[in-house]
Amino acid sequence: MRVSIIGGGIVGCSIALDLARRGLAVNVIDRNGDVGHGTTSASTAIVRRFYSQPEMVALAHEASYIWADWSSYIGPVDDDLAVFHRTGMLFVPPRIDDGVRGIVAEMERLGIRVSILSADETAQRFPYLETASHFPPKRADAPDFFKATGQRIDGAIFEVDAGYVVSPGLATQNLRSAGEREGARFLLRHKVVEIQKLDAGGFRLLTERGESIDSEVVVNASGPHSGIINRLAGVKLPLETRPLRQEVHALENPLFDTADGSSPPAMGDLDGGVYFRPESGGRDILVGSTEPECDGLEWIEDPDDYNDGITETWWQRQSLRLMKRFPRVQRGRARGLASLYDVTVKDWYPIVDRTDLPGYYVCIGTSGSSFKTAPVLGQLMGQIIEACEGGQDTDKTPLHLTLARIGTSIETRFLSRLRDTMASMGNVIG
Repeated sequence: MRVSIIGGGIVGCSIALDLARRGLAVNVIDRNGDVGHGTTSASTAIVRRFYSQPEMVALAHEASYIWADWSSYIGPVDDDLAVFHRTGMLFVPPRIDDGVRGIVAEMERLGIRVSILSADETAQRFPYLETASHFPPKRADAPDFFKATGQRIDGAIFEVDAGYVVSPGLATQNLRSAGEREGARFLLRHKVVEIQKLDAGGFRLLTERGESIDSEVVVNASGPHSGIINRLAGVKLPLETRPLRQEVHALENPLFDTADGSSPPAMGDLDGGVYFRPESGGRDILVGSTEPECDGLEWIEDPDDYNDGITETWWQRQSLRLMKRFPRVQRGRARGLASLYDVTVKDWYPIVDRTDLPGYYVCIGTSGSSFKTAPVLGQLMGQIIEACEGGQDTDKTPLHLTLARIGTSIETRFLSRLRDTMASMGNVIG
C-alpha cells in the first residue's frame, strides 16, 4: 500500500518512520527545502508529562522514554543524534487544588518522579526565583503591572526528569534518515496544490511544479497548513484547527558560569503567564507565552502571510513577566523568533484519526505542544491506518494503543475528530 504524508515536520516524519517499519511504501511531501524547516524548527521542544488529561500524561510519559533512548529508537544513521537534556521542570499553577493533586497522583501512579513543593520549599530549592503570586497575569502596559498582589504562590509541581530536546531540527533529520533507511522517500520543495479522489480508488496529489503523486492513503500532517490541505481534499472536520501566531524570545541566563549553577530548570509559570527553559548550553533562556486571557490570541487567516519578526509588544510582556519571576534576568537587546501553532480551537489537543473520506487521515491540531509526543503519535497513526484499511470502523470500536515502555494502554477516543470537547489548560508549554 502506498501512503502520501503531507508535511515533513516532526509529526510527519514520525508517522513516516512507523509506516515504513510496517512495510508500507511511504512518500513524505513537504514545501520546504528540508524536513523540520517549518514550524518544527521554532519549537522549544520541552518534554514534560504534566497534563490535565490522564491519557495525555501517559502518552507523554511513553514518549519521554523514547527521547531518553533516542539512539535505540532511531537505529543506525550517519547523523549526529538529538540529545534529550534533563533539567527538570517546575510548574506554577494558579492554585494547588484537587484537580492539580489528581494530576500529580496519576503521574505518580505511572511511575513519574514528581512532587508538590510548597512556596517555602520552592524558594529553598530555587532561591533565584520569586515566589510572589502574579495571578491573574496583567498586560505589560497595565498601570498596576508591577504592583504586588500581596500573595504568594500556592506552591509548585516539580518533574525531576523532564527537560528538552536540544535541537528539534536535528531530531526531525534523524527521523528522516531512519525513515529513508526503511524505504521512505522524501519529496522536498513540493507544494501540494490539488488533491484528486480517483474513481478507481486512492488519491492523486498535484504539486505546484506540475508533478503528480498517486497513493491509496493520504495523511495530513501539515501543521498550520492543515486547514488548507483539508479544504483541498474536500474534508470538513467537526473540530476546527487554526493557525495561531506566537513569539519566543532569548535573554541571557544570569546563572551561567555562577556559583548558583549554570542552568535553571524548564518552567511552566501559569501563575505568571510565561514558560521558559535554558538554551545554548545554559547561556540563554528561551521564554514563551502561556496565553493568559489578558493578551488575547493572534489568529492568522493565511499561514503564508503573517509577521514572522518579533515585536515590541510581545518582547516587552514576555521579558517583563520573566523578570518578575526571575528578578536577576536583564532584558538586554530583543532577540527571538515568531512562528505558528496549529491549534485545535476548542480544546488544544491533537486530532489523530481517520476522516469521513475513505483513505484520508489527519494528525493535526497539535497546538505547538506535540513535539514531545510525536514519536508515539506516529505509532498511533500507523495503527489507525492499518486498522481502518483492514476494514475496522474505529469510530464504533476505538483503538487501544499499547504503551509498552510504561506498561499500560490507553483508549485513543480522546484524540478522535468526534470527541467531546475536553478539559484543558488552553495553552501550550513547549
